[in-house]
Amino acid sequence: MKKLILLSIKSLSVTILSSCFFSYAYALQVISEKIIFLNDDGKAYVRYDTTRTSSPSYDIWFNKEHSQAPEQYLKDYLYIYPNDYKWDTSSQTGYDLMKISSGSYATLIQGELHSESEINISEDGVYTYSNWDGKTRMADNHYGVWNKPDNFSQLVYAWVFPQNFNIISYQSNRKGKWVKRNNTITYYGKNVNDLVFTIKYQPRSNAMYKELLKVINKKERDKDQIQLEQNTKGVKITLAATVLFPSGSSQLSNSGAVILRRLSKAFSKRDDINIVIEGHSDNVPIKGGLAKKYKTNWELSSARSLTVLHYMAEHNVLESRLESRALGSLRPIASNDTEQGRSKNRRIEIMVVPVKQ
Repeated sequence: MKKLILLSIKSLSVTILSSCFFSYAYALQVISEKIIFLNDDGKAYVRYDTTRTSSPSYDIWFNKEHSQAPEQYLKDYLYIYPNDYKWDTSSQTGYDLMKISSGSYATLIQGELHSESEINISEDGVYTYSNWDGKTRMADNHYGVWNKPDNFSQLVYAWVFPQNFNIISYQSNRKGKWVKRNNTITYYGKNVNDLVFTIKYQPRSNAMYKELLKVINKKERDKDQIQLEQNTKGVKITLAATVLFPSGSSQLSNSGAVILRRLSKAFSKRDDINIVIEGHSDNVPIKGGLAKKYKTNWELSSARSLTVLHYMAEHNVLESRLESRALGSLRPIASNDTEQGRSKNRRIEIMVVPVKQ
């Protein structure tokens, strides 16, 4: 019978199995399904992969440079079917073979996209995934997701996105049918090979992030007193305590009121976001006359958080969307051993989180 060599490289499919793998099967028809369940951080995933052939056996090859103990190759595997395999560590130079006693198999694997090779995140928070760098080619000039010597008879390639992401676009370099259902996209291809997939997605908070970029201008952000950060949960605004309050006080300063007025206008009447206001402090105990008003840093951080909350509520931000938290000195972002570090730890963090639909 004709020998079929199946090889997928530089793609999310290969990083799940190993840095480089080779699969051998005695068949002319290969039906493959690859389903990626993306985590809500936009990078981690769990992947279900199944390949069906009429071959009596299947070998998966692992590059020896990644491990000397064969079972270590499977550290990220959650499921293997059939769970009946043997290791061949001597017949091939540079490779260990996992010999599966079936021509069809399935695996469930956990992994993470690597930013240097697979995922790019732009300044405005758009995630772009590609499974090929446009240059690197492997055996017989193949690239992307490929099969040798014949094409995939059928290939199904699906991404299941968490609800905190919006799907922007998806495309392949080969003809096929794309289907979008809810927050899932699926490519169906027949008689295809050397496939390159490009998928773009972004956090649902992206629109709010762009709006806040205008509210807090670049000059203010460059001063390192106000920081704006988008993550997969929402948008975080970090304001140094000196921006909002005089030293040792929870009374809002005039400059602080100006900033909160702009933020409140952006949040005004929005019923699709929750706003969590956290008060943080350094670890220096409160002493002297100040201790009569604030027993500990807990009380000071709480008072400052509530000041921000009340100001926003008074400026048309829906009270049902506001929450106040006091963290005191428990979550420092810098060392408390220096004045510079302590200054960074005295802060207000405002987390803007989209409401789940």
